Amino acid sequence: MKFRHLAINNVLGNRHQYSAFFFSSVFAVMIFFIYAAFILHPDVRGGKIIGGEAVAIGMIGCECIIVIFSFFFVLYSFSAFLKSRKKEFALFLLFGTTKGQLRRMVLYENMLICLLSLGVGIGFGMLFSKLFFMIISEIISLDNPLRFYFPKTAILITAGGYMALFLVITMLAIRKAIKQEIIELMQASRQPKLPPRFSIWLVLLSIICLGSGYVLAYTMTPGNMLFIMLPVIALVVIGTYGLFTQSSVALLKGLQSNKSIHYKRTNMIIISQMIFKMKDNARILFLVSVLCAVILTASGTLNVFMNGSKEQLIDHAPQTFGFVETGLHAHNVVDPEDVRRILKEDGLELDYELQLVGLTVQAELPAINRELTAMLVSESDYNIQAARVKKRDQVKVAPGQAWFVYPYREMKKELVSKGEQISMKMNGKPLQLQMLGQKSGAISKPYGASGYLFVLNDQDYKELSAILPDELKTVAYGFELKKWESALKTGQKIEQLVPAHYKNAFESRVDSYHMFMQIASLTFFIAIFISILFFMASGSLLYFKLFTELQEDRAQLHSLRRIGVTRQEINKIVTVQIAILFFIPCVVGGLHAAFAMKAFYNIFSTNVLVYAGVVLLVYLAMQTVYFLIARRSYLKKVLVE
Repeated sequence: MKFRHLAINNVLGNRHQYSAFFFSSVFAVMIFFIYAAFILHPDVRGGKIIGGEAVAIGMIGCECIIVIFSFFFVLYSFSAFLKSRKKEFALFLLFGTTKGQLRRMVLYENMLICLLSLGVGIGFGMLFSKLFFMIISEIISLDNPLRFYFPKTAILITAGGYMALFLVITMLAIRKAIKQEIIELMQASRQPKLPPRFSIWLVLLSIICLGSGYVLAYTMTPGNMLFIMLPVIALVVIGTYGLFTQSSVALLKGLQSNKSIHYKRTNMIIISQMIFKMKDNARILFLVSVLCAVILTASGTLNVFMNGSKEQLIDHAPQTFGFVETGLHAHNVVDPEDVRRILKEDGLELDYELQLVGLTVQAELPAINRELTAMLVSESDYNIQAARVKKRDQVKVAPGQAWFVYPYREMKKELVSKGEQISMKMNGKPLQLQMLGQKSGAISKPYGASGYLFVLNDQDYKELSAILPDELKTVAYGFELKKWESALKTGQKIEQLVPAHYKNAFESRVDSYHMFMQIASLTFFIAIFISILFFMASGSLLYFKLFTELQEDRAQLHSLRRIGVTRQEINKIVTVQIAILFFIPCVVGGLHAAFAMKAFYNIFSTNVLVYAGVVLLVYLAMQTVYFLIARRSYLKKVLVE
């Protein structure tokens, strides 16, 4: 039998251990290949796609993440697998195999896995690349979907890159694993494990780090976000590591000393074994917990980005189309009749129409120590429009007084205070008003004078309006549509009527929305693959670690069977142990993500706990499927007589 035949037989014989590692590698290769095929697509490289360069840059960043992930994932998985085969290597050496030959056999095995992963991954990539191109084309609104092509360069880069990656990792791993003497390799699995210990000081440190990180995240605000975000991450990571390496052992030791729990049914066996398993698997559980927290937090952050940004866009542009004219009857920007005609032609239904007339003033605000161009409007006109816009308060104004309205609600600083006297000039004539306070939120396009409003009593406004000529008055127009998201082409038709030097006076919310949605949807689409890759990695690490301890666990369970433990009790012991390994990281990661979501709520005032909860449930459902597969496969192997 030649070495390559021996390597093939070894891979087939250890297919249960290799399966999770193999499928995760296939998925990583497939995603890397598809992204590379898009980046190297002739239409993208030739600049025929608007925004294609930005999309390609984003995918290059994802490629880097995939490569870094693949390196550490393959390195850990392969090192752990070699460690579990020390007895097998000792037998080969005992029968006369040299260490060089043994290294060559392991090299053949790993390169076989590499070639299979590359072949299957690139094959699936070729199969799904056209679908990927079609989805990307739809997201970035291409008139013609990206054409299919044979990506020779992408194949070479993917194959060459991953073969080099596997080769380097294999050489690093086998050099470390196959350097011991025969007796050391033979006794590796027989050496008794020392009872896991913990330090009460490290337990307290982990609790303090986690608690401090949670408190800081819970109290995070836009003002202190930049200063405490990195400390929060560092504290939570340190605390999580201590939680699995120290606190878990301390907790299980505490349960072991509680007789009412420890001596109940099979708890003695479960707790005793879990003390060793938690200590042995501490690093894996730590990594999986961090991966889970990253996936959930990233999903919630993306939801904040998409929904929060849409709400902010609507808040900044209350009407679908808005423009500002100088002159009561002037139509220098665009004639409102033309807007109504185009809306009718395109079959779009109006929700409401805005026409807000105001008086331009130059106001001196001591808070910012500069003069501000603003607009005086009447109490009645303001309240009518405020009632149509979400989250806008009605106002009541007494003679001689005014409310100041700042257009952006996220602005927390008060530019005027209650009782403050504000001096201003209207057409060169001095004017002074006593402030009732400040309101936030635009009710029309915030452009020029219409960006900042002073709301006056109706009678005061009427008297001032009679002084200012009609040609100096400012008029803000707005058209809010019921299904405004689909009015992109309509907005482009209207904008074509606007003269070039008045472009800033016109605003289409739909343009900004579609540009934002392209970026957000593309980010979401790309992030889905990265999240699935991380999920598969976390599940594969647990699955892989489970089977590396198979021989030892099988011997222990057979010993239990000989002293009278039933098959049903063995099933229960194994199920509880595997469930703890699979679901504890989800609970810890979910808790981390919950505090991260609270921090985002404090910053963006957007509640994402429900969305993060849905993502957590999906993650738990997928993890449950992984758990059931692992449990069934593990029980089938471990209970073999």
